[in-house]
Amino acid sequence: MITFRDWQLNNEKWLDQDHTLMTTDEGWKERGKKKDITIWQRPFADDKNDLFRWRIPNVAANHDVVFDVFVNKMIDYHQYWTAEYTGGFVVEEIDDNTKIIYQQFNPNIPFISKRDLLYIQWSRKIDDETTQTSFKSIVWESMPVPTGFERIDWWGGHLFEANTDGTSQLVLIDRENQGGNFPSIIMNKIMPQYLTHQFESIIHFFNKGGTKAHEKLPDTKNTALKMKHLFMAT
Repeated sequence: MITFRDWQLNNEKWLDQDHTLMTTDEGWKERGKKKDITIWQRPFADDKNDLFRWRIPNVAANHDVVFDVFVNKMIDYHQYWTAEYTGGFVVEEIDDNTKIIYQQFNPNIPFISKRDLLYIQWSRKIDDETTQTSFKSIVWESMPVPTGFERIDWWGGHLFEANTDGTSQLVLIDRENQGGNFPSIIMNKIMPQYLTHQFESIIHFFNKGGTKAHEKLPDTKNTALKMKHLFMAT
């Protein structure tokens, strides 16, 4: 996980790195394919959990709309493509383009702890038809790991690209170190199947009308929001 100082020193470099990873095939190995969507995988020396990439070539919404969902409304709609998601909230807005976000997940699997995620997200507009966002897990003093949780160390990136017909393309990179005793060898093995389910759910979400046709996660079911006052009091 990074510190805020790490981010201040490296955020532009990390955007450049993520953009290269999302737009070039060098170093990637094909791991799975369903219809016209391929999942790619590659290792990095700093973590035994591999990085994965996939592209959805036709999302039934404008790229600005898709960007808004994944960058500004994730905590309200994440449950539609990640079933174990149980809630989240914005911890701090650093500026108009940068936020610290907290999320919680309950796998509902025996002997597997609940997970939480604390990350910084920031974006840049590449041109009128392309926007990029990067995500990295971060250490934040006011947000310790709550009892009963393991904190995920996440590296993610999204590329939102316009199609000429008004739809869009969505590219994602994703590396998840689940923490605890969850073996990386198992994570690397199950991720292609998990990501296939996830991109099918994303496609379905936008095909069925996106945020206009789906309800936000109610505050009463947002378990992270219920704990917010405990975090902010420490």
